[in-house]
Amino acid sequence: MAQNPAAIHIGAARIFLGVTPPASGTPPTLTGHTAGVPATGVEVGYTRDAATFTYKQNKQEIQAEQSLNPVDVFVTTEEAQIEFQALEHTYNTLKTAFDNIGTVTDGAKDLFYGGDGSGLLSVTTQCVVLTSIQRQAPTKYEVLTLYKVYNVEGIAIGYQRTTEAMYKITLKALVDTTRNLGDRIFQFYREK
Repeated sequence: MAQNPAAIHIGAARIFLGVTPPASGTPPTLTGHTAGVPATGVEVGYTRDAATFTYKQNKQEIQAEQSLNPVDVFVTTEEAQIEFQALEHTYNTLKTAFDNIGTVTDGAKDLFYGGDGSGLLSVTTQCVVLTSIQRQAPTKYEVLTLYKVYNVEGIAIGYQRTTEAMYKITLKALVDTTRNLGDRIFQFYREK
């Protein structure tokens, strides 16, 4: 196989929260978009540094008395997540960071309030989509969808004179049991 520099991806991500997941299947329906923007959801806006997608299968080796090395291996768990540093202080992005607390948004303010709820708090889950334009084909994208995620970071915003007040968001995937087996965590595709 020949080397192909056009297959090297360089490009910023656009991240969308609250997207309606595509239909499940084997293979699944692809997440649709127009010029990198899905039909539903809200963009998080400007971010800093890389938006990082991680998928990992945790594996366990099988040891046998009759061998010095493992004789087989099996998958014990899967993990998937996306993390990014948000710059914009917008209602939907902050709501995701704060998670399941009281909120009000109106013409005068975006308000978040919480603490010592009256019972177990439910965790907000949503679908997140990342799109990134291909530098060699500006009408083509890499598209990543995590079907059901929750925020694991909480929120920490540093206020200072010399830099932007950023906050980190880490969205960890859960299994979406409403989807077909084998299509319950994520999809990633690169358009040709």
